[in-house]
Amino acid sequence: MSSGLSHLTHLECARCGKRHEAQVLQGRCDCGGTLLARYDLSGIDLSTARSRDPGMWRYRELLPVAGEPVSLGEPETPLLYMRALSERWGVETWLKDDGPLPSGTFKARGAAAGVSRAMELGVKAIAMPTAGNAGGAWALYCARAGIELTVVMARTAPESNRIEAEVAGAIVELVDGSIADAGRRAKEIATERGAFFAATFFEPYRLEGKKSAWLEVFDRAGESSAPDEQRMKLPRTLVIPVGGGVAAIAAAKAAAEIAELGWVDEEPALLVGVQAEDCAPIVRAFEQGDEEVAAWERPTTTIAAGLRVPAPAEGALVLDRVRASGGSMQAVAERDIRLAVHHLAATEGVFACPEGAATVAAADRLARDGALEGPVVLYNTGSGTKYIDVLGEG
Repeated sequence: MSSGLSHLTHLECARCGKRHEAQVLQGRCDCGGTLLARYDLSGIDLSTARSRDPGMWRYRELLPVAGEPVSLGEPETPLLYMRALSERWGVETWLKDDGPLPSGTFKARGAAAGVSRAMELGVKAIAMPTAGNAGGAWALYCARAGIELTVVMARTAPESNRIEAEVAGAIVELVDGSIADAGRRAKEIATERGAFFAATFFEPYRLEGKKSAWLEVFDRAGESSAPDEQRMKLPRTLVIPVGGGVAAIAAAKAAAEIAELGWVDEEPALLVGVQAEDCAPIVRAFEQGDEEVAAWERPTTTIAAGLRVPAPAEGALVLDRVRASGGSMQAVAERDIRLAVHHLAATEGVFACPEGAATVAAADRLARDGALEGPVVLYNTGSGTKYIDVLGEG
């Protein structure tokens, strides 16, 4: 049964389909699968949502929070027409820029939903691993909610993220190795301290928060303030950075829900997932035709810290959603990521994070191959200001 403005009814395992109660704290399914939020979609009217102020919480019926959310004033983020890239590629190109969110990255969306739902379900303490930005965002929202947070990150994670989490009052523990090692330690801490383990895909609601980016995109399609000849139609291709893969799965989920609601009648967008060449386990599986994703064994040093996920927990689900859309997985070189950061800033005025800039490098390759279908939306997941130290190197 749904409650409040939210039409959340239950959770459903993405692997076995088992139904789980949404009004109690949940992790993963008994079978090990990820739990996805399901909603009663009857009677949800887009005009009702549009009567509310713009921003993440405009779409309350399709978000899991029943009461007043833990909020830091999440705005609707810009959907910017990319004039230079549109001319270069010969297809209408836009950029969804989540840099203006609290904490400077799209992780604020997941933290806002995840922390709000945790508070509703009585959580007092959380432990989580992070590649960097999620730890900082969850620290800020947990501080707002009065929830104790322990963050575990690799020693190689960006120093700015460690400082952000510490300043926000989180307990920060550093470990040798990768985010996979951080995940193991965070799970131990959760058991030791009786905290809720909120790793990616072990907590059902951050995905729902990140889904809001795509609800904004689909809502605004055709309503841009750009001149008529640049007015955006519904996107045909979404180009998304993929570390753990939450953003890509969230985009697919948003598309499926709005299609079922009848808000759109065009065919679903193609999903293009982007990874760095030195950490591309899902790309490798995609190219080899595998259904499961083997862990990446080689060291990874990409400046796109959010892409340093050698063993994504739901790599198979990312593969499924990308293939079902007719899209692809692309790996891009470190040099091309750096060049794309500079190109976006110098030609479009967008100072993107390396993860977001990686989408430009991937789309550039697809355009050269004649395989980029427009309109295109690139997803910039954060502000480049959080990467000043590494972008000034080399």
